[in-house]
Amino acid sequence: MNSNPKSPRDFVWQNRILILESYPGDSIWFEADLQARLQERKLHIFLFDGSKLAKSTFKGEIDTPKFLEILKPKSKSKVKWALIGLDGGVKNTGFESPTPSQIFRIIDAMPMRQSEIGKQRN
Repeated sequence: MNSNPKSPRDFVWQNRILILESYPGDSIWFEADLQARLQERKLHIFLFDGSKLAKSTFKGEIDTPKFLEILKPKSKSKVKWALIGLDGGVKNTGFESPTPSQIFRIIDAMPMRQSEIGKQRN
């Protein structure tokens, strides 16, 4: 067992991260037919129920408080999700549950993703 739980910083330049607060219908992110699209975009999903990790596409141990810190309110409203890019920056957040197609559109519009798509075509 890994004695060093992963923080969001440990994914920089390796994976994008979507941190979600649990909501009805959250199981869509873990359906088998979606997994190839997540892998293609180097996207890991971290679904939290309160302060506990409920489900994840990442199989290792994580530093839960560091992930939850990203969802902490910076205003009066608590965000329900945050998308972290390959560079480790928060690319987008929301107060309502996102659909996979919404997140994929955001990712696919990112310059780094455009570069990945270009390399795949060549």
